[in-house]
Amino acid sequence: MIRTALIALFLSFSVGTAAQVQDTLAHGHSEAAAHNIKLATTLAFIPGAGQIYNRKYWKVPIVWGALGGVAYYYVDLSQDFNNYESVLQLIIDEPSLQTRTELESLAPDLFAALPAPFYQNSVNGVAQEAMGYMEALRTQREYALFGLLGVYLLNILDANIDAHLYDFDVSDDLSLHPSLNTNRFASRPAELAPGFTLVFAL
Repeated sequence: MIRTALIALFLSFSVGTAAQVQDTLAHGHSEAAAHNIKLATTLAFIPGAGQIYNRKYWKVPIVWGALGGVAYYYVDLSQDFNNYESVLQLIIDEPSLQTRTELESLAPDLFAALPAPFYQNSVNGVAQEAMGYMEALRTQREYALFGLLGVYLLNILDANIDAHLYDFDVSDDLSLHPSLNTNRFASRPAELAPGFTLVFAL
């Protein structure tokens, strides 16, 4: 269910991005900017490549660090989940063992690798605790997967936005500066009043 939702979200984002790229020229971008947007968005599917193309080099370690950190967290959670699953499998394979101490004696390395200890001493209690830990880890893994997908999509969105600003007008056509203006409502015609002038050239 979660994986289906993630795949649907990724596909909808990809289709929307492709449609946005095809519509760039219609929104007033130059041909060079349209090419820049299309290429940057395509490269952005490789984490960090879109940022490199847009010459935003300082963003690359952030993208790689965020993806690497979330991916490491997901792998670590999966390893813990598999360890608790191995405890359950051990209980099934060794029905003669009745206590936690006997289980730990048979597989000390497995129990030493567990992130949280067992508090029940009976085999049934250990099994119940293991299933509880696994359920919590499964939920955390789903959140980590959403986080990984979110960082990946933000990487694409960031490269796309930077590419859209390729031909953004930062000239002096829009400016705000102080000036002295004639006050039409003053008692003396030549009286001057301070003010601001906004210049906006289209």
